[in-house]
Amino acid sequence: MPLAVIYIAAAMLIFGAAPMPYGYYTLLRLVATIVFAWAAFETYGRKKQYLPWIFGLLALLFNPFVKIYLPKEIWAFIDIGAGFLLLMTKQNIYKMKKEKYN
Repeated sequence: MPLAVIYIAAAMLIFGAAPMPYGYYTLLRLVATIVFAWAAFETYGRKKQYLPWIFGLLALLFNPFVKIYLPKEIWAFIDIGAGFLLLMTKQNIYKMKKEKYN
């Protein structure tokens, strides 16, 4: 996954804690689901122990098809935490150009 995608998704998640229009949250759900599913795939390929499960659960939580309704305060906490999780684990999901899996 390119670093730009990770940074954009993390910024969108962190800004998701602020009051935004409903359309932003719909877009955020779609972007977050794709990024977390991709991150789960990447970390599974690198044989990380817990990260694929965490990213997979976040992809399910943010999915735009079966919405999970939580209070705004809880979503703000989840958004900020998920954004910082992406930033803290970016080296695990960043795919370098000529990297080979062993």
